[in-house]
Amino acid sequence: MTFRLTDRTKRRLFLVAVTALVVATIADGSRRFVADLIWTDDAAPWEKVTAVYYPDTQKQTDIRISDARFDDVAECRAHIGELSSENGDPDLKKGRYECAIGFYRDGMGEGSYRLIVR
Repeated sequence: MTFRLTDRTKRRLFLVAVTALVVATIADGSRRFVADLIWTDDAAPWEKVTAVYYPDTQKQTDIRISDARFDDVAECRAHIGELSSENGDPDLKKGRYECAIGFYRDGMGEGSYRLIVR
């Protein structure tokens, strides 16, 4: 006796397998993995962006981290533009910035950002 699958059944099984894989990945807490796959240069919808501004690259200890959390890199860059203009450096010739995307905690009570965009 042979068992034959129709093309329609094969497509359904494939879709069920892909859906199960996605659900298992998200349920497992692997949001970072999914974000890395899909949003390679910006924040995923559930992530926040933190603006880090260095007003003077010669003074590495002078760091300004924004209290606000932004939805994407464009909002972060706009905020950095405001900060640098207030500081008299609208073109960022003296200073620099980073937009830190998606902070994820590890099992040790610490964590890291998924991506840092300059």
